[in-house]
Amino acid sequence: MGTEVRRYTVPGAGEGREDYATPVLGPSAKEMRTERRSTTSNDNDVTAPTAPPLFYTGEKDIGKFFSRGCRGKIEEVQIYCRRTGAGQLRLALTTHPCAGPIQLELITPGPTWAWVSGINQRMWNYDSLFIYVYECDADVSWGYDAGLPPDGHEATLDSANWGMLSIRPFIRIIYSSETPGDVPVSGIVNAIDMPSESSYRSMENQNIPAGIETILTTRDGMGYCDLIMFWVAANPSSQLTHFRVYCDGAVVLAEVFNSLNARGFTPQTPGVSLTNYVVNGLCALLITKRLDFRRNISTSAECVLAQTVTVKLHPTLLG
Repeated sequence: MGTEVRRYTVPGAGEGREDYATPVLGPSAKEMRTERRSTTSNDNDVTAPTAPPLFYTGEKDIGKFFSRGCRGKIEEVQIYCRRTGAGQLRLALTTHPCAGPIQLELITPGPTWAWVSGINQRMWNYDSLFIYVYECDADVSWGYDAGLPPDGHEATLDSANWGMLSIRPFIRIIYSSETPGDVPVSGIVNAIDMPSESSYRSMENQNIPAGIETILTTRDGMGYCDLIMFWVAANPSSQLTHFRVYCDGAVVLAEVFNSLNARGFTPQTPGVSLTNYVVNGLCALLITKRLDFRRNISTSAECVLAQTVTVKLHPTLLG
C-alpha cells in the first residue's frame, strides 16, 4: 500500500507543497499570516446625525468591556456623542474593569450626533480592552442603548469597584492591523515583564495645616513605584510629621520621622532610609521599597504643627 502525501495550497507558493513544508501551523497558517483591518463594535450601527435611542449627559465612570481578541495596532477609539457648548470628554483605556487607565484619549464632540475619535495610534498588546468615560463635561452627551448582548460596566466607588450595567455604550475601536486568534500556549508558561513607561509627580514646598491629613500627590494608572522622596523644612516639631502612601485606597506605608529615628533607621537602611534627621530641623525620607498598585498611588502628610513639605513620586506605569 502506498503512502498518501497530503498537499495544500500555500498563498504565494502555488500548488504542490507537502504539508510539512507549510509554515508553522500547516494549512491553518494562512489565517495566522492574514493582516486584518477591522472595527470592533457592539451597538446598533447608528450613523450621524441620527440621535441614539438613549444617552447620558455629563456622566463618567461608565464603560464598555471587550473581553477577548483586542491585540493589535489601534488607530482610533470612537464614541458617539455631541455637545451643546464647548465641553469635552476623556476616554480611558485599560485591560479590565477595576484597573487604572493605561491611556487617556481626549474627545472634542461637535454640535450634532456623530462618531468622534481621539488620535490614538498605539500598539495594544493585551487580549482584553476596557474603555470607559474618565471625564465628561456637563454639556457633553454620549449615546447607548439597551440592546443585546450588554457589555456596560459602571463604577460604584471612585472607579475602584465596577458592576455590570445592562446597556451597550456606543464606543468603537478601529484597528489598522489586528492580531487574529488566541495566543497559543503550550508547555511551560513564562512570566514576561509588561511594557512600561516612567512617570513623575511632585509637590514642592506645600504648606500643611496642623492636625489635618493632606493629600500631596496622586497618580492614576496601574504599575509600581520604587522611588519616593519626602522631606520637611526646618520648623518646630518637624520630626513629628506623619507621611503615608496609599495604593488603590489602602495604606501601604505610614511612618513618622522621630519613630524611625528611635528604631535605628539611618541613611543606609534599605527600603526606607532616614537620610536626614534633626529635631525641629530638616527631616528627609527616601523610600525604595517596591509598592504595586492597580488603579492609583497617592501620598499624604499630617503634622502636629503647620509644616512645609515636599514629595517627589517616580512610579512606573503599565504602558
